Amino acid sequence: MNNQTTCQCTAETLAMASVPMQEWCEPFDLAAAIHNGTLFPCLNMNFFDAEDIPCPFCDKPALTKAAEQEKALIEICKIGFALNDLTLYLDTHPDCQNGINLMKDLLQQRLDALAEFAKNHYPLTQLSIVTGTPETKQYGWDEGPLPWDPFASCAAAKPNTP
Repeated sequence: MNNQTTCQCTAETLAMASVPMQEWCEPFDLAAAIHNGTLFPCLNMNFFDAEDIPCPFCDKPALTKAAEQEKALIEICKIGFALNDLTLYLDTHPDCQNGINLMKDLLQQRLDALAEFAKNHYPLTQLSIVTGTPETKQYGWDEGPLPWDPFASCAAAKPNTP
């Protein structure tokens, strides 16, 4: 197994030869990655300066079950974003051991987050039907809101009205 810590790529490994070669740099934490729009600080270059625009989803206190659910969904989205960005990096740097190790770590984090969400709320994916509720040994896909229901995530927060 190759234990290289820096990635050795040539221009031939890039999808477009006119794109400068990206070297490995330590990634942002997940919250910073989704806020900055990239997993990699070395790619965080000004395009549209949105630093002072507040994020309505960041640093919300989890006071209710709906807020707790929303916080968990945001964390799953952060991990998914990092996985997508890392996939783009690995497309042009397939032998980068740092990238491969981070991919394995993020994939496990995503599986764990999906299983935890399924256990506490409802399954989000077909895989989390099994991983999220293994002790029940039952099919739980119908436990969550319908995907086309725009108010499904707000149902827990709404008072019951006749």
